[in-house]
Amino acid sequence: MVKSKSILWLVLLLGVVCLVSTGHAAEREPGLEARLDEAFGLSLVSREPQALPLILRELDTQIPSATYARVRAYQALALAIQDHAVDEALAMLAGTLNQPAVADSPHAQAELLLARGEIYLHAQKREDMRELLAELQALNTDEARVQFHQLHLIGRGYDLLHNHERALHYLLQAHEVVMTLQDDKLQHRRQFINLHVGRTHARLRHFERARQTLDNTIEEAYRYGIPDRLPELYMVRGFVIQVTEGHTDVAESDFLKATTPPPGEPVGRTQMLAFNNLGTLNLHRENFEVAEQYFIEGIRIGRQIGNSYELHIMRFNQGYVMVKQGNYEQGFPIMEAAFADFSQLAPAGIQADMLNYLADAYQTAGMVERALSIVRQQLQLREASYQAERERSLAELQVRYDTQEASLRIQLLEQESALRDARIADQQRNQRWVMLLSAVLFIALAFALFGARYVRTLNRQLSAANQELTELSNRDPLTQLYNRRALSTFPEQPGDLVILFDLDQFKQINDSFGHDVGDLVLKSVSARLTDILRAEDLLIRWGGEEFLLVVRRLDAKGLDTVKEKIRAAIVHSPAEGVHVNASGGAVMIKAPTDTWQAAIERADALLYQAKENGRAQVWLELDGEPQVWHLSDAETERGSSRPY
Repeated sequence: MVKSKSILWLVLLLGVVCLVSTGHAAEREPGLEARLDEAFGLSLVSREPQALPLILRELDTQIPSATYARVRAYQALALAIQDHAVDEALAMLAGTLNQPAVADSPHAQAELLLARGEIYLHAQKREDMRELLAELQALNTDEARVQFHQLHLIGRGYDLLHNHERALHYLLQAHEVVMTLQDDKLQHRRQFINLHVGRTHARLRHFERARQTLDNTIEEAYRYGIPDRLPELYMVRGFVIQVTEGHTDVAESDFLKATTPPPGEPVGRTQMLAFNNLGTLNLHRENFEVAEQYFIEGIRIGRQIGNSYELHIMRFNQGYVMVKQGNYEQGFPIMEAAFADFSQLAPAGIQADMLNYLADAYQTAGMVERALSIVRQQLQLREASYQAERERSLAELQVRYDTQEASLRIQLLEQESALRDARIADQQRNQRWVMLLSAVLFIALAFALFGARYVRTLNRQLSAANQELTELSNRDPLTQLYNRRALSTFPEQPGDLVILFDLDQFKQINDSFGHDVGDLVLKSVSARLTDILRAEDLLIRWGGEEFLLVVRRLDAKGLDTVKEKIRAAIVHSPAEGVHVNASGGAVMIKAPTDTWQAAIERADALLYQAKENGRAQVWLELDGEPQVWHLSDAETERGSSRPY
C-alpha cells in the first residue's frame, strides 16, 4: 500500500512538471524561434535585410505570446538603430505591451523590457536607463537565454551610468550563465561578454587584466572565425595601449582596424569612436591637421547615426585642434557651444574633465583671466561630482585629489595674473622715469633702486608661495599625511622596511556608519601611527584606505618592537561598534639598487596574499622563510607565523 502511494505521488509530481514545461513552451513557437536565432544571433539587427520583413509577414495573433513579443522587439530595435526613430520604436514597444496576450505573459513582457533597455543604451538615455535598472533587476526568468541577456544588459546599463564596479559584477554573472547555454552560439556569447569585461576592467584602470582579456578574445575571434566584435575589441585594446604605453603606432594600428565595420554591418558608434580616438592620438602627437580630419569624419558618422553624446565631445575636440593651430576665432566658439550642449547630458565629473582642456586652450591663447574663470567653474563641478561620488562610494580619493589640484591651479593662475599686472605696472613706471630722466636724474636713480628692492621682495614672496604650494601638493587634505607624489622626494636606502597595508572591511564601515565615521577612522589610524614613528620614518596615504609605511634603518633586533607598536596603533576602536584592523605586505630594501617601485610591487603582491588568507595579517618578505605577522590580539600574543 505504501509503495502504491509513493508511485501515485511520483506520477502527480511528473504531471505538475509537465504542465509547467508545457506552459512555458506554449508561449514560444519553436520553428520561428529557431529562425530568429539564425537571423539575429547576438546582434540587435539582422545582417540579412529580408529576414525580419519575411518573419513579420507571418506574424499574426495565433503566434504564441513570447515569440510574438520577441519579433516585435526586433522590429522596434530596427526602427531605433537602423532608421534612427527612437521615439517611434519606444512607442511600438509600449503598444505591444498593452496587448492582452502579452500583458498576461511574463516571458513576453521580458522580451519587450530587454528591447527597451537596448534602445536606451543605443540612444545613450542615461536617466531612463537608471530608472529601468530596477525593473531589470526584478525580472525573474527561468529561460537561460533571457537570463543571459538580462544580466549583460544590466552590466552595460551600469557602465553607461559610470558605475563600473557594479557593471563588472553583473557581466561576470552573465559569463557564468554562458556556460549553461551549450549551443552553436557559445563562442559568440563568450566573445560578447569578454569584450565588455575587458572594457570595464579598462575603465576601472585594471589595465593588465583588460589587456589580457582583450588579447585572448581577439586571438579566439580569428581561431573560431568570429569577426563580429573585432572592431570593438581593437578599439578598446587601442585605448588600453594608449593609456599604458603612450600614443604609439601599435595603438594607432588598433584604432585604424576599428574604423571598418564587420561585413554586412553599417558604419556605427564603434567607427565613430575609432575616428575620435585617432584624432586624439594625433592631437597629442601635435599632428593637428591629421587630427582635425579624423574628428571631422567622426562628427560626420555621429550625425549620420544620431549620436548626440559623443558628437559633442568630437566637436569640442575639433575646436581644441583649431585653437592649437592658432585659429582662436573659430575654435573657441565651437568649444564653448559643444561644452554647453555636452553639459546637458554628462555628469559633473566628466564635464570637469572637459573644462580642463578648455582652460588649457585659453592659456594657450594667453587669455589668463578667462582660463582662471574656467578653472573656477571646473572646481565647482569637481565639488558637485565629489558629493555624488561619495553617495555612491566611488572614486572618493581621486575626486579629492582633483579638487585639490584645481585649487592649486587657481592659485598658480592668480599668481601668473598678479605677476603680469606687476610687470605691466613696472613697465609703466619705467616709461615715466625715462621721460623724467634728463631733468631729474637723481630722483630717477632713487626710484630705480626702490624698484629693484621691490622686485627682490616680490621674488622672495613668490618663492615662499611656491614652496608652500609644493608642500600642499604633497599632502593629503584629509589626514595631512604625505601623498604618493611625495615619495619621489625621499631616497631609498638599504635597511628600510616598506609596509603597504589597507584597512579591512573599510567599505562596510562607510556603509554601516557613514562616511563621517569612515573619515574619522582614516584620521585616527594616521594620528596613532604618526605618534609612534620617528622623525626620519615615512607615513603616506597611498590611496583611499591604503597606507604606505617606511621604517628607516631597521635591524633584526628592532623588528619585534616595531611590529608590536604598529599593531597597537592600527588595531583599535575609534568609535562605538567600529573595530579597525588591516592587511598588508612588508619587504626590506636590501641593496642600493633596490627601488621604491620594486619594493612596493613586492609588498602589493604580499598584501594580496594577506587578503586572500583571511585578512588581519601582514605577510613579511624577510631573510629565509617568509612569515605571516597576525594583527589580531590573540595571534600576536602567540607570535604565530607560517610560510607561504
